[in-house]
Parts: sequence; structure tokens; C-alpha cells
Amino acid sequence: MLRLCRIASASLIFLVIISVMASCAPSGTAPSAVAPAGNAPAASGGNIDAFRAALQKDDFGLKLAPFLRVDLIRLYQAGRLANAAGNNAGALYRGIFGAIPDNIVIPDVSQLAGASKQVENFLYGMPGLLQGWQINPDEAVVVVAKTPPQCVYFSYCGFIFNKYYEKDGKQKWIWASYNDPLNNLTIKTSGTPNGAKGNPFNQDTIIIITADKGTDRRIRSAAIAAGYSEDIINTYVIPSSMVKLGIGPEYDTVVFGQRITLCADQKAGEEYASTITAALRATPQSGGKLDLFPAPEIKVRGTGKTEVDFQPALDDLRKAILAKYSGLTADELIPNVWLQESYEAVQTETYVAGESRDTVYTRCDTLKLADNPDEFIIVYGVNHAATGKATYANCTFYGEAGWNGVAGIYSTEYEGTAEAYLPGNPMAKYLYVCKFARNCGTEKACVTVPTGPGAFGVELDEPAFIGFRAYLEPATKVGPAYPELLFDRVIKFSAAK
Repeated sequence: MLRLCRIASASLIFLVIISVMASCAPSGTAPSAVAPAGNAPAASGGNIDAFRAALQKDDFGLKLAPFLRVDLIRLYQAGRLANAAGNNAGALYRGIFGAIPDNIVIPDVSQLAGASKQVENFLYGMPGLLQGWQINPDEAVVVVAKTPPQCVYFSYCGFIFNKYYEKDGKQKWIWASYNDPLNNLTIKTSGTPNGAKGNPFNQDTIIIITADKGTDRRIRSAAIAAGYSEDIINTYVIPSSMVKLGIGPEYDTVVFGQRITLCADQKAGEEYASTITAALRATPQSGGKLDLFPAPEIKVRGTGKTEVDFQPALDDLRKAILAKYSGLTADELIPNVWLQESYEAVQTETYVAGESRDTVYTRCDTLKLADNPDEFIIVYGVNHAATGKATYANCTFYGEAGWNGVAGIYSTEYEGTAEAYLPGNPMAKYLYVCKFARNCGTEKACVTVPTGPGAFGVELDEPAFIGFRAYLEPATKVGPAYPELLFDRVIKFSAAK
């Protein structure tokens, strides 16, 4: 398989997102001020120390909320998540864990890297499930950062982690996005000022995550006063009509994360994702009148152009696959939508594992995979990236119980895989075939499915499924529309009965 840069959170893949604040300042309590930033990087000529000084002068209390790398399967194994949230196999996520716990002393940003073991122990070593963090309507989280290095896709996305439902009188884990992600086609950076076309990679950016217009204006003014260009500042709205903001058991918890996929330089992607960078939680110290943003408009999926014309070639591909393995028993598994869109999930109280509107999620029925050369899974379908309906697509093998993605393949590896089944067919270049088996040997377009260790594999007798994603239709800058795609297909082959 092509070596892939792991995705950095959240849906948050995420992502996603993958982040948690275990200790929130209670309402009316001012977070402690942050010490000078030391050698924290500046963005677009701005000065982070001057920015923080301007925020404090404008009566904001500040707390560090670092962006960190997170392993979703490890969190699942540690009992910190009820499942691995449908992670992409081998992927890498980054997220804001909220304010640093009071028992971890970090005098300034330059010492964040030295505290990684302490923060890691807090994340993976504490008992109980992660709960997300809470935020008041007038607060904000401010990210001052570099975007990832050259890659196929990256995004930043916010989520409702636990949603409080008044009729039930309790919170419920739904992990649903509350706004479209900021992605490499939409984000404002020093290379894409004010969202113009350009180079969004390895660029300076600022993201203000808030529900309040007044807080957003004040933070923008402080950033500009500190030398930052307004053209790199993104407002990421938390819709107060959707997210119940406040501190206490009758309010929602939220998370924020980042995803990165398919870096041109894998090492650079790994280094970026592993670097601890700082965000700031900004809390006004004196009360003011709220001026809340309306719910943001979400992007419209779809262009009206479908993949239906590829149906005859897809049917021919199916016949060719069945013919090649005619000596085995074939079980064709029905594809279906895996995750609802988050705006639906909030209403139906459905867990959607950090669903992002930058993609679609489909899956097959449950299956099992033995360690037998006559038992394997063939996945085939339309290469949504080749048809222009997605920036990239992939498929991943998951354990059903834990939604733990343990092995997968990306559309960058699909090219040429259908031609062997459909020689001379001009439509074959828009299709793909890959195999999942317990032992691939040297076979190309084949993914070996591990049995462990633990949730990093799927046992031989463990229920599993194949999940699919198609990310970011270039024409719409959001995920494609389900009706415009031909769903990926799965056939399980086993010894003849």
C-alpha cells in the first residue's frame, strides 16, 4: 500500500475530535491568566504575546488549551471512549483537549512540549469516559496556528459531544458536528487571504470559535492590534440555537478537532501532527449583553450530476469478479448509509461518531473473516475521486463492536485495479477493485486485516464490516450528495459449501 499520511482530527474524521476538557471554570469564575508565550510561533507578522496582552487588556481571562495528537483506538482500549468512533485505519487526529488541568503546571507555551507525558497520562490514564468540555455563550476558543503541510485534505471541525435532552433530563453521547468544517478549500490563511484561491498549506491562520458576535469583534480587534492580518481570521460559529451553552449538567459538552489526509511528505505530516501547539480559551471578565450569531448557513450538497452512467460498467465488473472466483461461495453484502447527517442526528438523538459534512459515510452488512486462503472480501465500485465527485475516497475494515478501523485503502491506490477484470473497457479507469484478507502476501491492491493487538485488530470470530467515505466534492467544497453516488459494494468469498 501507498504510505499514507495519517489523518489529523476529526470526524475529526476528527477527529474526529476528539478533544476533551475535563475541568471547566464554573460560571462566574475567571480562568487564570497565561504567562508569556516564549518561543510560540507568530502568524502573518502578528505577535502572539502582543495578542494575549491585548486580550487581557480588553478584560479577557485566558487559559491554555493545547492542540494535541490523539489515538482513538487507544482511547477506546483505555475505557475513555465507548468505541473508536469509526476511525480511519492508521489515521492520525489532532484535537483541543480544553484547558490544561490545574494539576499540570505549564508556565508558558514554550514548555508545552515538555508536558506531553503529563497531558497524555491525563488523557489515557484517568478512569471513566471522556465528557467533552463546556463553554458559556460569551466565551471563545482561539486557535493561532500553521495549517498542515501539502496534503490532499485537511479540516477543522466542532462537535456536540454530549447533548442534553430536556425530555430525558440527561445528556446523551451523539458526537455530532454543529457547523460545516473549515477545510483546505474554504479556510482563510496567509496563502488564501479572506478565502481567496491560493495555497492553504503550511500557512498562518486564526480561528475564533464562539457563539457571540461581540466576543468575536473584540478578539478580532485584539488580533489586528497585535499585527495579524484580518484576512487570515476565521470565525467558526457555535450556533446557540443548536448547542445548549453553559456550565453544568443541563448543558451540552463540545469538542473541536482537526483531520489531515494524504500528505505529500509523510514525515512532515507526522511531525506537524505530533507538535503541540496552543489555543486560548478566552473568557470575558465582566458581563455584557449577548449578541448571538444566527445558525450558520450550511453548504448545499450535490451538483445534479450523478454517477448513474457508470452502472452498466459496474454491473460488468460484478460479473467479472464472480466469474473469477466462481469456485467459491459468494455472499453479496448490501451497502447502506452508515451515519446520518449531524443536523438530523441531533433531532433523532443518534450517535454519529464525529460525522462531518465534508464526506458521506456508507457501510456493508456485518461479516466475519477467517484465516483461510479461500476466504476473503472483494470490495469494488466507482472511484469517486476519478469521477470528480470527491477529492478522495477510501474503505476501511472495522470491528462491529468497537467501530475500530484496523486496515484500509485510499483512492490514490485504486488506479488500474479494475482493468484486469474489464480489459479494453474504457469505463474501467473510473472503477476499482480491492481485496481484504488475513494474509495478502505480495498481492497488489490487497489489505491485510490484523487480529490484534487488542482493538488494533479484529479477531477471526469477531463481527466486522467495511466502511466507506468520499470526501469533499471540489465543485461544492462539501461532501457529495448520497443520491448522486453509486454506492461501493462488498462480496465475501468463502470455500464452496
